[in-house]
Amino acid sequence: MKGALFQAACVAIPKGLGGLLTILLNGLLLVRMTPVEFGVYAICITLVTLADAVLGSAIDMSAVKLASAYRLNDVRRAVAIEQWAVAVKLGLTVLVMAVMLPMAPTISETLFHRQDPALLTLVLVVAAGVLQMRSISTHLQLRGRFAHYAGLELLAQAMRVLGIGAVLIWFTPSAMSLNWAALAGTLLALVGGIQITKLRWQPLQLKWADGREFLHSLRWIFATFAFSSLLARIDLLLLTHWSTMDQVGLFAAAQVFAMIPELLGLWLAVVFSPRVAPARENGTLRRMMSRVQLGLAALAALIALTGWLVLQWGAQWLPSGYAASADILVPLVLGALAGMTALPVAMPFIMFTRPSFIFVYDLVTLPFLLLAYHWAISHSGAMGAAWVAAISRVLKATTLQVLAWRWSRPGP
Repeated sequence: MKGALFQAACVAIPKGLGGLLTILLNGLLLVRMTPVEFGVYAICITLVTLADAVLGSAIDMSAVKLASAYRLNDVRRAVAIEQWAVAVKLGLTVLVMAVMLPMAPTISETLFHRQDPALLTLVLVVAAGVLQMRSISTHLQLRGRFAHYAGLELLAQAMRVLGIGAVLIWFTPSAMSLNWAALAGTLLALVGGIQITKLRWQPLQLKWADGREFLHSLRWIFATFAFSSLLARIDLLLLTHWSTMDQVGLFAAAQVFAMIPELLGLWLAVVFSPRVAPARENGTLRRMMSRVQLGLAALAALIALTGWLVLQWGAQWLPSGYAASADILVPLVLGALAGMTALPVAMPFIMFTRPSFIFVYDLVTLPFLLLAYHWAISHSGAMGAAWVAAISRVLKATTLQVLAWRWSRPGP
């Protein structure tokens, strides 16, 4: 129990501190940036987040699924799986950049409502750095080196905060200047991570048999994460396509605060996802699931109450020009709370045991989701997008938790 609390603290403290500082800095950015420019910056952050979710999370989860099991009886194979994960991530990163860079002017026009290939290129480089840093975090996670994991996270958060702070002090905040700061911080954190882990890496053990097993495990997880991650960010992307950048900025300003619960869920998943497979094997999964879900329900209630109290002040706490974001915040928080409760245990369990389910669920619901977004954005702009996002996330999180509980029943 003490070990679990220590691991949870190593994840929650640096992530929580970084989250609070990020909210504070984003609040300062809202004061200094117009909704249009903040909307462009939000699209840049969304692209990095998508890269981390589609490539990073899918590949890292596959590594966690296989390597965490093999470490009990076959250390060589566990190391080989982890090295294959790094190799596949590097290869896919290079492939994506090779495809997107020649089309950068057209893509940037679509995303930013202006031709800015330099900005898009910079965002892709930042994403590549973040992906490699996540590989180092996974390496530490698999070995249970949560103190080192916390150190790396604190370093990454410090570099990000210092970068944004430097832009606020010495430069005019813009999507370009903030991404240059992000690149510098990511590279410094990556170098620090390499220093933390360099003595623990073993010689390359890339055998095709291990690679084939890893790729076989990855296929549904990759498809599911790619599709689900795109759907999770599709609200902002469709708002960019069907509305104005001003509406994107208002929506993104509300997301700054609304995504806190879901980030908490992601951080807790770092601790609990490696325990899902062993708990299923020894028959303690339902007990773990019930405890975690009760704790998450209490946390969701506390966050909802806090949010309600804050919103009683209206939009006075928002910077000038962002008053409409207060109303957009309400549905976004509801959706984020639902996502938070499913991420630590229910989502990993279904990914490990029914890897195609979430992909099929998203595929079936996609046409209805697109129609709902088109109608809602056309009639209500950012507010319409927020309510569609909230309803879809509540329905999905509820479905995952109900099925995870049913499928976790002991037996064949």
